[in-house]
Amino acid sequence: MTVHLPSLWHSLRLAGAGLLAALLVACGGSSPEDPWTAFAQQRLDWQACDPDQLGEEAAHALTQLGARAQCTLMRAPLDYSHPDRGELQVAVLRVAAEQPWKRVGAIFFNPGGPGGDGTGFAAVQAAAWRYAKPDSATGQLLMQLANRYDLVGFAPRGVGASSPLTCESAELNEIQFNLSFDRSPQNVGNALRNARLEADACRTNPLSPHIHTEATARDMDLLRALLGDRQLNYIGYSYGSWLGTWYASLFPDRVGHMLLDSSMDVGADFDAATLQREMGHQRTMDEILLPYVARHPELFNLGSSAIALRATLLALAPAIKSQLFSALNFNDSALIDRNGLLLNAGIHLNALREQLPMADADQLHAAIDAHAFIPAVEENQAAAFFAHRLADRLLAAPARASILLAPPAAVNVSVRCNDLATRASEQYWIDVGNDYAARYPFFGGAATENPCLYWGAPRAVRPPLSAAATALPLLLLQSRYDALTPVEGAQANLDSLPNARLIVVEDEYAHGVFPYGDPCVDEKVAHYFLRGAVPARLSHCTGKLLAGDVPASAARLVAQAAQESTRDQDFMARIRRQIGVPAPRGL
Repeated sequence: MTVHLPSLWHSLRLAGAGLLAALLVACGGSSPEDPWTAFAQQRLDWQACDPDQLGEEAAHALTQLGARAQCTLMRAPLDYSHPDRGELQVAVLRVAAEQPWKRVGAIFFNPGGPGGDGTGFAAVQAAAWRYAKPDSATGQLLMQLANRYDLVGFAPRGVGASSPLTCESAELNEIQFNLSFDRSPQNVGNALRNARLEADACRTNPLSPHIHTEATARDMDLLRALLGDRQLNYIGYSYGSWLGTWYASLFPDRVGHMLLDSSMDVGADFDAATLQREMGHQRTMDEILLPYVARHPELFNLGSSAIALRATLLALAPAIKSQLFSALNFNDSALIDRNGLLLNAGIHLNALREQLPMADADQLHAAIDAHAFIPAVEENQAAAFFAHRLADRLLAAPARASILLAPPAAVNVSVRCNDLATRASEQYWIDVGNDYAARYPFFGGAATENPCLYWGAPRAVRPPLSAAATALPLLLLQSRYDALTPVEGAQANLDSLPNARLIVVEDEYAHGVFPYGDPCVDEKVAHYFLRGAVPARLSHCTGKLLAGDVPASAARLVAQAAQESTRDQDFMARIRRQIGVPAPRGL
């Protein structure tokens, strides 16, 4: 019988007193002498998952996984140092090993954030591994992983179907524009005030002091013990590398196999991560995206000079630059053509605005419909679609609103501010933003907006990274041009952790690499989890060719590979998937 999880979680989503009562209820069933017993000896009630809670992609995966996928709610202490002071709940999804008689443990997943929900993520990974291509060595290894491991996703405390954290305030925010393109004192001041309002709204929620990496790491260890596993196996992406090494620093003897994919510099802090990110975005823009667009004028109609294209983009109106650069996607290199078409749309929309400065929305959209963006019909269709979308965002009147951070954003703020202290000086962050806006002109100004300025002391105490160095070998995986967590962070981790091994995928900027669809990467990772085999201290894999760089003579092979790979190599199919344009009839 299917139990609909929303009915189980409904009380946790009530606002006000109902929510606080659910969060702060005393630990039932434990003795005063040992309040931890109620948590450590609880029985997890596994039920069929409700696909409506997990998103479209995960819901599709659930239909493939059948009864192997189940969900539950785990009770965890609100405060691990005082387990008698209340509890909260953590939502968990488990996909059981395909061959339970060969089970060697569970692999936990964290997709990043802070604030990423890993429940549906585990289901998608399980389906991808279970239905990998069986006639390739890589596919067979992925299937072995699905056969031997339970795959476990969880919603970190505060997120998703776990006890939710929401930050609310009746105060109105200030209208704020992109800090990379508007460094005026008024705009910077508005941004800082908004950051303070967000911090104040989160700090006043009684759940927020208990939302940090320390607590989430201990939630993982509690779940590991309840599953009956001696060691924790783990795949963490982006912030997940921070969480993974925090766990390894707390419990080095409980670490099994741990893949840290697209790593933060785990020996630094969130301030350093922010500053590296702004640099990383600019580097990927300058060294990958702009040269690629310039190599393919037939696709993007933006000329053949990356230098000239960069100058054109810098000269765009600030409002258009703001909308354009917030729409670019640097997570997945398979979407590079989408980025190129967005650049075309932004440049041409800027020209239309200059030609029709007094145009209203209907007139501007009519001008877009009549405009020729790119000679090729399908590429022109996609560029026009993006221009319409950018125009809608451009013409939307900014308005002040009360402060409301939904759980992912609220958890992001609380974890960053509770984990470590920041430099508590407005002027310091203004100066950094000015400096970075000059050095990294498309992205750098965002560094100024830091709510942790107004947070006060952190709530967690980070364990020494040196403890993680005593765990079993850790595997790091990184793309060379990762924009969100630049390769410098992974290199710093390698330098700090003598038990680490690093695989770098060259000429690639994907954020979150595994599974990559390439034997050099995927087979190393699979052998690590299946046999404990570790690669050389530092090894390299060749990145995939970007879509437009694939030689025409190999087009048939690429079309065949697209059916076998996790990445779709067909240009317009990817574009349609992203923008919702239906395929033409007959295709």
